[in-house]
Amino acid sequence: MPAYRSIDHVMLRLPAADHVLHLLSNTFGLPVAWPLQRAEFATYCWVHVGNTDLEMWAAASNADLPPHALPPLVHGFALEPALTLPDTLARIVASGIGCKPPRAFQTMNASAEQVTNFTNAFLLDLSSPSCCVFLCEWNAEASIYPWSEPETPVQRRAQFRALLSERGGGPLGLVGLQTIHMGTPSLERHLRQWQALSGSCTHPVQLTADIALELYPAEHLQIDALSFAVRSLDVARHFLASRHLIEADQGGMLAVACEGLHIRLVQQTPA
Repeated sequence: MPAYRSIDHVMLRLPAADHVLHLLSNTFGLPVAWPLQRAEFATYCWVHVGNTDLEMWAAASNADLPPHALPPLVHGFALEPALTLPDTLARIVASGIGCKPPRAFQTMNASAEQVTNFTNAFLLDLSSPSCCVFLCEWNAEASIYPWSEPETPVQRRAQFRALLSERGGGPLGLVGLQTIHMGTPSLERHLRQWQALSGSCTHPVQLTADIALELYPAEHLQIDALSFAVRSLDVARHFLASRHLIEADQGGMLAVACEGLHIRLVQQTPA
């Protein structure tokens, strides 16, 4: 059994979040899981894609990013712990994967008390400045905007998944994230570690029942693209073509014009 339950969210680093949010929510009809927020440190928002969320993050400064990985890019993804965060970290470290000590993010609640909203712990052996993989444990008791009611990530995701289903996956007929395409300078080591973490002995590595990780040799550790499954590639092709949003059409794969992000659409495979 994997030490994590799901991919909690995928992080997109962007020069600006507004245009991508408009494309994903207005044009593609994806539910907004976190409305656009403007803070001194960043502008950010979330949309739901069926089996995870996409976090759009436009930072006030990108000094943390190396020159080869500037926005727009897929900066990484968060894993939802299957157990408590300490127990999950213990299992991951026991499998031979180094982790950073957890860091809690706190805010004041209505009673002027410091409360922990969520806690992150980076998986150092699977991360780099250009690709962050981390555990994210949400505190269901904290009042986190815009999630006013105490809910687990599983409960929240089920609600947004139902909403997306009611919309028929939007005009693209989106089903969910299917594959994360990641280059690595340490293919053998990272493949071994991801297989140990996920419990999958295949390649691409089956991160969850419906999301795979494709690894291949590259100069830097970096996510190059995301592939999403759609109900009908022909329907998605017709919609995108009518709006001049196809960057490439390889028959079984469409590359979507999405503000410089490498987003692909593929036909949903039969269950």
